[in-house]
Order: sequence, then C-alpha cells, then structure tokens
Amino acid sequence: MHRAIAGRVLAAVAGIAGIGSAGAVTLEDMTGFETLYGRYGPGGDCAKYPQVVIDAAGFVLDRGQGRVERASRPEYSASFFGPEYAGISAAFWPYWNDAGGNPFVVFANHDEKPGALVVEPHDFGWKGGPPMPARFQPWLDGSPYARCDTR
Repeated sequence: MHRAIAGRVLAAVAGIAGIGSAGAVTLEDMTGFETLYGRYGPGGDCAKYPQVVIDAAGFVLDRGQGRVERASRPEYSASFFGPEYAGISAAFWPYWNDAGGNPFVVFANHDEKPGALVVEPHDFGWKGGPPMPARFQPWLDGSPYARCDTR
C-alpha cells in the first residue's frame, strides 16, 4: 500500500517539479489512503464529539446533531518527516479556499500508532501568530483522536 501511495505522490511531485519546490501535493481524493478511512473519536471515546471522518472524498468534522463540515481536496506532504522516512505516519492539510491558509495539520497514524490521529495548529493558532478562526477550533478541541471502527 505504501508503495502505491509513494508512486502516486512521486508522480505528482515530478509533474510540478519544474514549477518549483513543493511542500505538499493537492489530492483530488483519498484514493491510495484506504487504510486511514474511518471515524475517529476524541481520546478514543467514540461516544463524544467532535469526530473526524476520513473517507474517499477527504476529511469531515462531525460535531454531532447534524453539524458536519467537509474538507475535500486535502494536501498531502510526502516529505513532511524527511526524505528517508518509511513509517506509517502521514501529514495532511485539509483545505478550504476561503481559509486564507492551512489552519491546521492532521497527523494520521501519529507516532507510528495505527488509528491515532492528531490535529495541530499550522498557519493559525500558534504562539505569536494569528488566532485560530473559531470555525476551525473544534478540530483542535477533540485532538488527539483514535479510530472508532477497529480493523
């Protein structure tokens, strides 16, 4: 599975290499990342919200009671952990055109633990930087997450 992802990302990076250096590749969908699909609850408590869902279309934040926000076309950073990295962790930036940046980064299989998911501030919410917009704070509030459905 890792080889399929790596091949897909390398092809995308090679395609844009002439444009300049690329820190992340925008994905059309989450094809190739099927092992990450599922629902993730805060601290592993899948009766609590918010919950993150990863599916074929991208990332979803489910705040309960029908309050759902979808982030499609995520950016994937194949080189986030360095050029020699061969582990199972992955870094993504769910993407919104109106955010004016990537509000946070999502680490799947965080610290090499299958089913662990952590959301951390990126362009907003860091000490000395611009505040995290209220719209995105719930993603951070539930972190760390753990997969609800076992595989």
